[in-house]
Amino acid sequence: MRHEGPPVETDADLARAIDSIADRFDGRLGVFLCVPRGADAFDVLHSRNADEEFVAASVIKLPILYALYEAYDGELDRLGEPRPIAAENRVGGSGILHLFDDPTSTLEDLARAMIAISDNTATNQLIDELGADRIERTAARLGMDDTRLRRKMMATLGENDFEPLGEQLEGRPANATTPADCARFFADLVHEATLSAPAYERLRVPLDEQKDRSLFPRYLPYRTPIAHKTGGLPTAALDAGVLRSADADPSPLVFSAFATRAENGGDAGDAVAAVGEVAFERVTSQGQEYCGG
Repeated sequence: MRHEGPPVETDADLARAIDSIADRFDGRLGVFLCVPRGADAFDVLHSRNADEEFVAASVIKLPILYALYEAYDGELDRLGEPRPIAAENRVGGSGILHLFDDPTSTLEDLARAMIAISDNTATNQLIDELGADRIERTAARLGMDDTRLRRKMMATLGENDFEPLGEQLEGRPANATTPADCARFFADLVHEATLSAPAYERLRVPLDEQKDRSLFPRYLPYRTPIAHKTGGLPTAALDAGVLRSADADPSPLVFSAFATRAENGGDAGDAVAAVGEVAFERVTSQGQEYCGG
């Protein structure tokens, strides 16, 4: 769906535009749009269901990425160490590593594949490398208190679980997060608050090279500088990231836009793309330039 309505020039205009998107979308919409003033301090442009839990899909790969660079910060050369990929981690879905015979990749190659092409096999191998408990503790240190990793990629309930689920989830998604949690990840990235500068430089590479531009950036001008991670399921679409201005302005837009459609509802990806369109219109209304060269 495209934005239909008056120009989006103020936060009030933005709120009305997102209300309109939510009204046209048959499902639940979660939005957090902000300018981060610190790792956990935001000038909020708009918030909608930002602290509510959503199925995480592939945005759960964000704290895995951070946990890897935190674990090897100070010895980043070790990210070049090769790792054979265990047979049980070679699953389908997004990515290509499961197509290779007896694949071996470096840790950093796994991280880049996990984010840039959302490779599920790479993700599962990194979960084994780091441990699910460590990843969740790392997420909590970033302020991602409502982010939960309980299952590997492409695993059904009871398969590749890290602990007995039973009644623990009570019908809730095993891997979950919130729009605000993902915004905290990118606020930390913007302000380089917790890792070394070299670690952030390398961590940022696959986010800058994210290949899926069908969600938040769908209607943005070509080559708009954006670092982000998408996620998708048949009933859900998620995108979280940071939109940088072309002149390296220190006040970039951090965004999370999550949509979960009702049964037989509309396209969740359309709703996320529409949020991206109106958010971009809002931040460029002040004359800020977000188009790359």
